[in-house]
Amino acid sequence: MKPLAVVAGIFGSLMTFQSLAQGPEMVFEGIAAVPGGTQTLYREQHRISGACVDGQWRPDQHRVDYLRPGASEAFASKRLDYPASLLQPEVDFRQPGFGERLRVSVSDGSLGVQWSAGDEQRGDWTLSITEDLVVDAGFDHFIRKHWTTVTSGEAVEFRFLAPTRGEAYSFVLEPAPQAIPGADHSFRIRPGGLIMRLAVDPIRLGYREDGFLTHYVGLGNIRRNQDENYQVAIRYSLDSAPPCPLLPPS
Repeated sequence: MKPLAVVAGIFGSLMTFQSLAQGPEMVFEGIAAVPGGTQTLYREQHRISGACVDGQWRPDQHRVDYLRPGASEAFASKRLDYPASLLQPEVDFRQPGFGERLRVSVSDGSLGVQWSAGDEQRGDWTLSITEDLVVDAGFDHFIRKHWTTVTSGEAVEFRFLAPTRGEAYSFVLEPAPQAIPGADHSFRIRPGGLIMRLAVDPIRLGYREDGFLTHYVGLGNIRRNQDENYQVAIRYSLDSAPPCPLLPPS
């Protein structure tokens, strides 16, 4: 497997656009294009159910459909459930065109990770959960948790699950050296270890002042072919806001 494919799906898109339980929802869309270009690769349709807890939006379930331009049927889907921590959701990601399935489950202080892609690539691992471990879309909630720190110019270290390896690697969240046009705040997530820094480019992220993710630039979790994933620039737009703030009370 190529080096970049090791972290394929680490960040990527955040999350089957199906009917959820009645209650408060957050709905938004992402348009993924080639970085520096105008060609649309796919769309992401996001729907999150949740509730207001202690004055902040608290997701329960997050679903996403991935659609090609002009298509009405999804070619890939992801579902995240938050039974315990927002940083460590359970994940069910499916990309049938490549025979790919990723499942992350949470039980008794540990993560169970099952991944397969075709007939030859597969793995089954168990990892201990630690406070600094972040899984999939948990990075979005991690940024909001440390909002005051990173918007003040400081960096935060954490460990991120590489689902195709069943390992967690060191990463650093910090203000981006260059601002992303159209974003109120620009951050980047870069590998903390030397070997990973040589193999993986930083992820660039843009946020609104209210904590909504507006831009994602970097390696996505949608495959370009059997060996590599797309590099993408995703622009997110909010269709339906949650009934309470995304950011924790100050």
